[in-house]
Amino acid sequence: MEFRLTYEGGLLGSSRNNTRAAHKHEIRRVFHAQLRQYWKVHPYLSVALRSHRRLAQYNPPILRRDFLAQEYARLGYNFVPLVTEDLSLFCSIDVLFLRPSMPGEAMASGDIDNRLKTIFDALRMPVSKEELGGYETPEADETPFYCLLTDDKLISRVSVETDTLLQPTSPQAGDNDARLIIAVKVKPVDVGWDNISFG
Repeated sequence: MEFRLTYEGGLLGSSRNNTRAAHKHEIRRVFHAQLRQYWKVHPYLSVALRSHRRLAQYNPPILRRDFLAQEYARLGYNFVPLVTEDLSLFCSIDVLFLRPSMPGEAMASGDIDNRLKTIFDALRMPVSKEELGGYETPEADETPFYCLLTDDKLISRVSVETDTLLQPTSPQAGDNDARLIIAVKVKPVDVGWDNISFG
């Protein structure tokens, strides 16, 4: 299973005291809208039932997204993560990172890791109310709330290419302006009946 997520706008580095939680959740909301559309149009995900191992719990069967929304109900949200441990899934991520500086300067500035950490945090479910950054109640179109991962430990490989952003994302864009194209590849660790459609 392969697809792309995109983000454009300000991208701040992660901080130790989580003061940028609101910024991360705003990016998480951007990814939510794209993942919601992906679940809607993907021929398997749009009709997928919950994992076969838990078949006996639901009669009649329910859609996997509804099962996940119940399973990952927390912090006032009903999360629907795509990559989960229950299906033995992991993902690799290839990032094309466009920013105002010339190629290579992102590495020289020493902040690439912090900015990528912001993205990784935005791709996963929050683990505490503080990570919602004040967005403690989901909007009407955020129930359920789609995200890529339950935990960023399910990212098996990361590749990053930086290049120059030649067109600002807005007239007010500054040094933190960025446009990202994130190629996601989801694969099962062990292929079985439950996850064969991800293989």
